[in-house]
Amino acid sequence: MPAVGPLLSEYRKQSRLSQLDLLLMAVVSSRHISFIETGRTIPSRAMILRLADALGLAHTDSNLLLHSGGYAPAYTELELGANDMKPFREALMLILDNHNPYPARVMDGSWNLLMANSAQQMMTAQIMDASGAPPAMNILKAVFRQDSYRLFIEDWDEVASHTLKRLYKQVLAFCKPSDDALCKRLTDMSPPDNSRQPNDSPSDGPMVTIYFKLGGQSLKIFSTLSQFGTALEAGMEELLVESYFPTDGECKAFFGQFAP
Repeated sequence: MPAVGPLLSEYRKQSRLSQLDLLLMAVVSSRHISFIETGRTIPSRAMILRLADALGLAHTDSNLLLHSGGYAPAYTELELGANDMKPFREALMLILDNHNPYPARVMDGSWNLLMANSAQQMMTAQIMDASGAPPAMNILKAVFRQDSYRLFIEDWDEVASHTLKRLYKQVLAFCKPSDDALCKRLTDMSPPDNSRQPNDSPSDGPMVTIYFKLGGQSLKIFSTLSQFGTALEAGMEELLVESYFPTDGECKAFFGQFAP
């Protein structure tokens, strides 16, 4: 396990911050930052958490920084299926159920499907020409697969391009090997030609509009992603809740068949 100084320096450089930037954000002296990074000073637990907060580190990275300094983790890292996570699972299921008859699902930080409401399951059953709960899958891979979502998204080039650009940003921001591996996998699955070109819009926007072709109808829906920004559990922090919404009456009527 690396010492806290070199690891702090690596996180700072990944964030494209100078020592001066970090000292201003954390309100500490430049000498102190320099001494920590070179190993001349051993920071306290409170100082490590202060610097992690200034850098905007994810809980897992904050735990790693604490561990490298010889301290216990500040955030738990439980699996969603753990007994202690039962109240949280029930809360997630309540969110998903309340979104019926419109599809909603929960994914981990690597876009692997964890939970889905009944509308999402029925929508997936139509797409996969099957019945029952949706198969365990990576949602981004499903979007790119020729035998999955790709066949049913009429504006696939736009959706796939947006998806890849968002993932590129995720790779640059968090430097996770799993994100990088997923990104490379998707680029091997015939991505749109413009997937690496800059967006015309200065931002991704709060939602993605998707044209699904289901049941002989062209359905215009939009998708939103939510996260738990105040979570004190490392796994919870990375969870994504994706919710679909109809844009017109015809789309609402289609999803009405998914009402429990």
